[in-house]
Amino acid sequence: MRRAHIAALLRLLIVAGGAYFVNPYTNDERVDLSQVWLMIPSSLVALGGDVHVSVRGVTAPGALRVRLAREDDEGRTLLATMPLALDSESRMTLPCGYFSRGGIYYIEIVADKENFLDYDNNTISTKVKREVNEVGIMETGDSIVKSWKFDVMWPTATLDVTPEQIQTYPERQVTAILEFPKVVCTPVETNADYWLELLYCGHSSGGAVLCDGKNSSSHAHVLYSEQMRGFPGKRTMTLRCELFGQAGDYSLTLRPAAAAGPQDSVVAFIKADWSEQFVLNVHGGSVFPCGDGVRVLFQYPECALEGSDRVRVFGRDADRLKYIAERRVNRGQHTASFDCRLFSERYPEYCFVYVSQAVTGAVTNVRMGCLPTLPLSDGGAGGWGEWSAWSACPAPAHCSTRTRSRHRFCDSPPPAYGAKFCEEAYDFLSLNLYLYNVGDSEKIRIYNVFSST
Repeated sequence: MRRAHIAALLRLLIVAGGAYFVNPYTNDERVDLSQVWLMIPSSLVALGGDVHVSVRGVTAPGALRVRLAREDDEGRTLLATMPLALDSESRMTLPCGYFSRGGIYYIEIVADKENFLDYDNNTISTKVKREVNEVGIMETGDSIVKSWKFDVMWPTATLDVTPEQIQTYPERQVTAILEFPKVVCTPVETNADYWLELLYCGHSSGGAVLCDGKNSSSHAHVLYSEQMRGFPGKRTMTLRCELFGQAGDYSLTLRPAAAAGPQDSVVAFIKADWSEQFVLNVHGGSVFPCGDGVRVLFQYPECALEGSDRVRVFGRDADRLKYIAERRVNRGQHTASFDCRLFSERYPEYCFVYVSQAVTGAVTNVRMGCLPTLPLSDGGAGGWGEWSAWSACPAPAHCSTRTRSRHRFCDSPPPAYGAKFCEEAYDFLSLNLYLYNVGDSEKIRIYNVFSST
C-alpha cells in the first residue's frame, strides 16, 4: 500500500512538468565555474578609483574567493586575496590602491575542489580546462581557478614650468608643477616609477625639441635628478636659481625608470638668456699712467656660485688675446685691482673679462671692457689700406643668387701705440647679385649691399 502512494506521487510530479530530485546529503554551495563570468571595465587607469566588476552566474558567493595578480618581470605577482562579496547589483569592488601601476592584471575566482561542479554536476577530475577570450579554468592543488586577463593603463602626467623664458641666475623663482590628474588614491605599494631630471642642452640648433631627454645631444648635462615613487596627485617644486647658470635651452623631463614602465616622457622647456645683472666697468681712460693699479668694477646675480667667478685680464694685439692674470670673485665683492707691474707697452690695449662658471663647470666670458695702454691721441692714427678685388661670381646655368665681397685693413699705416684705430669707414663690403637669363644673355641686378666696420 505504501509503495502505491509513492508511485502516485511520482506520477503527479511528472504530469506537473518534470521532476527535480535533490540529494539531501550534497553541499548546497557547490558551484560551476564554467557558468561564472566577469564584466571588467575596458578603460582602467592605475590609481584612477575603485574598480567595480560585474559578476554573473554565481549562486553561492560564500564558496568563492577572489585573487588579484599582476604580471611583472619575475612572472605573476599576487597582490591580494579576499572573499567574493557582491553588492545589490551583483558587483564586486577591488580597492583602487592595488592598481599601483600600469600593466597586465589578472582577476582569479577560486573555488575549493570539493565544491566545484563540472558540466555534468560531477566533481571535476580533469587537470586543466581552457576557454577563449583571455579566460581560463585550471586546477591548482586543492582549488579550481578561473582567471580573467585585462590591461590597466599608466596614469598620464602634466608638467608645467613658470616662467618659460628666463635670464641666467633668475631673480624670479622657477616653479614646476607636476600633476597626475586622474590619480585619486594612494597606492598600497610604492615603486620608483619615474625619474624627474633637469637637463641643460646648450644652444639647440633645432630648437628646444632636441632637448627632451630622448633626443638630446651627447653634450647635455643632467643638472638635477630625483626618483619619483608613486604618482603624486599634484606636486609643486621650486628649481634652484643656481642651476640656471648658462644661457641656452633647458628641459625638465619626467621619464620612466624602467623599460617596463610607461613609454612616453613628459617634457617642459625653459630658455635662458644671459642675465643683465652682469655688469663690468674698467676705471680710467687708459692703463698708463698707472697709479695704484687698474680697478675693475662689476656686478653679478645674487645666486651666482660662491667663489667660482673670476675677472681676467688679457693683452690685446690685433685680434689676439694673451692671458695675463685673474682675480677670484668672492660673494659680496664688487671690485678688483690689478697691479701696475702686470702691464707694459707691449700690447696697445688690455681687456678685462668677467668669467662666469656654471654648476656644470663650464666657464663663459659674459662681459668685457678694454682700455688702451696709453692715452689716445690724434697723432699716429691708423689709416685704411686699399680695397681688395671683388670675389669671383661664376655665372650660373639658371636663375640663382650669388654673393660677392671685398675687404681692406687698417694698415696704411697701422695705428701707433695709444693712437686711434681707423674710423668712419667700412672694412668689408658684400653685394648680393641676382642673375637671370633674358634670351641668350644674362642680366645682373644688385639688390642689397652689406657692410661692417
